[in-house]
Amino acid sequence: MKEKEKKKNGTEAEKEKDPNQKEFSLLSNMVYVLKGTLRFQKLLAFFLVFSVLSRAAATYLPTFALSAVIDQVTRRAEFDDLLKTVLLFFVGMLVTDAVGSFSNAHIWWRYIDARVQFMMLRIRKVLYMDYEHLESAKVMEVCQKAMRATGGNMNGVEGMMHSSQQALQVLVSGLTAIVIVVRLSPWMVVVLLVLGVLGYFNMDYTKKKDKKTWDELAPYWRKSWYMQQTMSNFVYGKDIRLFSMKGWLLGKYASLHNFCHIRFVESKNRWIWCTQRSQMLFLAEEGVVYAYLVYRVLKTGMSIADFTLYLGAVRSFFYVLQQVFNNLSDMKAQSREINDFRSFLEYPERKVLLQDTAHPPLLGQKSYEFKFENVSFRYPESERYALKNLNLTLAAGERLAVVGLNGAGKSTFIKLLCGLYTPTEGRILLNGVDIRCYDKREYYELFSPVFQNVEMFAFPMDENVSMKVAGETDSALAEEYLRAAGLGEKIDSLPKGVKTDLLKIISEDGVELSGGESQKLALARALYKNAPVVVLDEPTSALDALAEYHMYQSFDSMIGQKSAVYISHRLSSTRFCDHVAMFADGELKEYGTHESLLAAGGAYREMFEVQAQYYKEGGAECE
Repeated sequence: MKEKEKKKNGTEAEKEKDPNQKEFSLLSNMVYVLKGTLRFQKLLAFFLVFSVLSRAAATYLPTFALSAVIDQVTRRAEFDDLLKTVLLFFVGMLVTDAVGSFSNAHIWWRYIDARVQFMMLRIRKVLYMDYEHLESAKVMEVCQKAMRATGGNMNGVEGMMHSSQQALQVLVSGLTAIVIVVRLSPWMVVVLLVLGVLGYFNMDYTKKKDKKTWDELAPYWRKSWYMQQTMSNFVYGKDIRLFSMKGWLLGKYASLHNFCHIRFVESKNRWIWCTQRSQMLFLAEEGVVYAYLVYRVLKTGMSIADFTLYLGAVRSFFYVLQQVFNNLSDMKAQSREINDFRSFLEYPERKVLLQDTAHPPLLGQKSYEFKFENVSFRYPESERYALKNLNLTLAAGERLAVVGLNGAGKSTFIKLLCGLYTPTEGRILLNGVDIRCYDKREYYELFSPVFQNVEMFAFPMDENVSMKVAGETDSALAEEYLRAAGLGEKIDSLPKGVKTDLLKIISEDGVELSGGESQKLALARALYKNAPVVVLDEPTSALDALAEYHMYQSFDSMIGQKSAVYISHRLSSTRFCDHVAMFADGELKEYGTHESLLAAGGAYREMFEVQAQYYKEGGAECE
């Protein structure tokens, strides 16, 4: 009783844990996959019809052929008649096989293509979903499950395609078999149905239990993949060797593998018992059929030809029943995976305030003023506010320095400003309009960001600046900004200049940039985008304080009249900014000009005096 209660509580906890996990009916998922598949592959329906009909014919033609031949042999028919019968069935089976092979040759690759299109829907969701979801382990587990639904030929989406085809085939075959077997004995149909239902429950129970096992493994796949990437990525190679981390990493990976191995063994044992039960049901069917047919031969004078026909028909009928119930079990298992897939695609995004649609187009406005009104933000899994009750205005063309120690809330503020996060409380206005009223992809176009962790892509250097395909990249402009950002000597040292591939993932001749070089490239990337608002989120952390100071001054002169936000825990940008916002513990503690905050004698002045020594060159403070 306690065990049942424990399981019940566990199930309820799972539902509370993920309220966005949706449950769709089997029919709903079949229609969903069918509509999507036919949308991606319109000719598929034509080939499916021929495949279904040829499969049904192929199931029974051999049985009818054998029965007809035995009948003619026992009646001592003429050889020519016997030969005609054999040739007729031979041609029929040849044509049936040819039609089936031709149809299936045009079906299998269309299924794969359709599955890839479904995969693209999932990938598109990842690329366009709210950024804050990508930092949620819960959402990424849903994504992992959705990935499994498109991860193989018999998984989820494509599996449902195959199962739906088989369902049509066995339906046509089953109707034919019922007509034949009913002529033998209606009770035989009942017996076979009972055995088939038992087989179905056996299979469905096993698959349902197995689905729970694989669901448990979802977070472990993600962790295992991370460990594999970490151990094989040369970026981590230096630390792994110098800190002797091999044993530690292998131990962590082994513990993940051991957990997965235990689940694999459970799954394999479960299927062994399922197979044994299926074999017992098959033996029961064979025993019943042979006993009844032998009885009919001995007691009612059934001919050998009819014996052969009914034996084949009953076997085919039982096989069809097994296929029907196995197919139903497969489809239910695949439907559960499709639930995961659809739940991920329909994962809720931020709300758009449709009632406030009366505003000018976002892009092309002359100026942009951002206003934070009582904005607070808390991560979904956290009880603590990362940012609390923020009221701040960024005027058009203003330079704002955002400073504070690590964890003060600076990066959270930037992600809210850029629209990557949605406020938990309060609102952010752009030119008096709540930013949720705008299309978020258009909103992103307003910002040229440079983040602390600069990500390089395995593309040529100029495309890493433009962030566009080669045909849309202005290589000369990319080079101009790279040189302006301080990478002139680096470009001159490369045999292909800005056409040199970065990283060695795709190109063996790829170049690895240092941390400082990567941050300079990111600055060039921001200049190239030429958006009205520039955001620098500690992009120069790999530089020393003095180099950062000069870099900020140079960059500030290049962005002209654009609005700019400089965020750092160092104070190199504050002297040429219009205002300084100092954060601490997720709150705005001080706000004003550099001079007014120094005069106030608070935490800002204390931090500035501590750091002032780093901004001196040759004994004189940098002006």
